[in-house]
Amino acid sequence: MKKLFCLLFITFTTIGFAMSEDIVSERFLGALSSCSSYSESGIVQTEGLDVSSSKKILGKENNKCVYQEEIIIDKNKFKITCKFSKAQTDELTGVMKSYAESQKYSNEKVDTSSLDVIKTNPVSASWANYLQNPDVCSVEY
Repeated sequence: MKKLFCLLFITFTTIGFAMSEDIVSERFLGALSSCSSYSESGIVQTEGLDVSSSKKILGKENNKCVYQEEIIIDKNKFKITCKFSKAQTDELTGVMKSYAESQKYSNEKVDTSSLDVIKTNPVSASWANYLQNPDVCSVEY
């Protein structure tokens, strides 16, 4: 249960920090797509908790794009390391771009009010797919 809860928070912060004013951050998308150096940090709040995140794209290692994120949730620290293939980064950035495009026309804002709502977000679902795959991402508690 703790692992699922943590993965949901990790997924949430990935959404929260990849989005900027309800539009996907072009800077993050560009860096992920090209696997170029990137770093960002911030704090978001959900379910009454402050969630601090510091994420980085470190570049390529063995032809895979290395993504790292450190998350602090109520004094608990997690470190995520993902190694994405080009096809995987293309999938993630494609979902993020499509979601941003649909937001332009729906006038809906990203809802981060609860973990249940976050689970239904397509960006969250695409990231969760990889975060739960030990061949792609590792999570240190």
